[in-house]
Amino acid sequence: MKKTIFSAQSIFFIVFLMVASAAAQPPPPPPGSPASSSSYNPQSGPSNSISGFIFDADTRIPLSDVYVELQTDTYATLRRIKTDGSGRYVFTGIKSGQFKIRVLPVRTNYLEETQDVDVVNYQIGSTVTSDSVYLDFYLKIDKRKAGFGDPSVTGAVFAQDVPSEARSLYKKSLNYFKSAKEEQTGFETLKKAIDLYPTYYDALNQMGLEHVKRKQYFEALPYLVRAIDINKRSFSSFYLLGLAAYNLKQMNEAAEAFRATTVINPQSFNAFLQYGMVLRINNNLKESEQALLKAQSLLKDSASPEVCWQLALLYDKLKRYEDAAKELEKYLKLMPDAENSQQIKMLITQMREKAKTS
Repeated sequence: MKKTIFSAQSIFFIVFLMVASAAAQPPPPPPGSPASSSSYNPQSGPSNSISGFIFDADTRIPLSDVYVELQTDTYATLRRIKTDGSGRYVFTGIKSGQFKIRVLPVRTNYLEETQDVDVVNYQIGSTVTSDSVYLDFYLKIDKRKAGFGDPSVTGAVFAQDVPSEARSLYKKSLNYFKSAKEEQTGFETLKKAIDLYPTYYDALNQMGLEHVKRKQYFEALPYLVRAIDINKRSFSSFYLLGLAAYNLKQMNEAAEAFRATTVINPQSFNAFLQYGMVLRINNNLKESEQALLKAQSLLKDSASPEVCWQLALLYDKLKRYEDAAKELEKYLKLMPDAENSQQIKMLITQMREKAKTS
């Protein structure tokens, strides 16, 4: 039976359920952050991170599935990940020091870019502070490669005959959002663009993205739903809706949204990773394993610590303790500086003991 993406009517019903059932609940950590048992174990001590978004410099469209590397100050690569469907990347569990973030837009028309970053911890009495560095990239087109890029990175362009005034307001809002001091003006300007042209897909999707970036998940919902109603093949809108549903603890709806992203872009590592994670939380264990193994297979030239961790949690649920131990060992090999490495080693020992008696 052929897979179909759920209808706009069902999305409105999903939103109704989400608002009714989760209005008073604080959101859990977003997928990919090492802060909950549904994704990663807690870390003790200072928990440093470097995160941000990758955008097209001209259109401000977020770029998904773009490689991002964490490097030492001498250009040695420590980790490599891909941006998610909202264009976000995050490195966690980092020690203090000087690093470089390198964006590798392979198979695209974009120029590579590298920025320096310092991660600093301070000792205040008996407490060591943690550092969270936020770093965005705005990639420029390499004119020598014009016409040779992979369209799956940004998704298909959705053409609309937008009134010039609305388009102008939309572009102004993107510049406002680049400054934290002017983000409120950005929201107001973007809202004016939508009021002028209520079916303006780019503006609706951008409004949803800006709210999700700020963890304003309920505020994002109506804009993402309207964006999908207009463009039912929008990878970005479905992915953002999945993130919002996940953070509102609506796992069935999150699974449905992430499933849609795997249909729209079956080559997206992040789509299958998030889909597999939510399926595991929902106890759809067989389907979860299929999705997570598919995610890993899409990283032909590297392994993913996120997939290893999710598989370990999955195999623990399935009582496949030896497999769980192997995935945790892979995780430690990929994340040798993980702050909770001793806890994970103890967990590996426990898994092996369980495997002997099961």
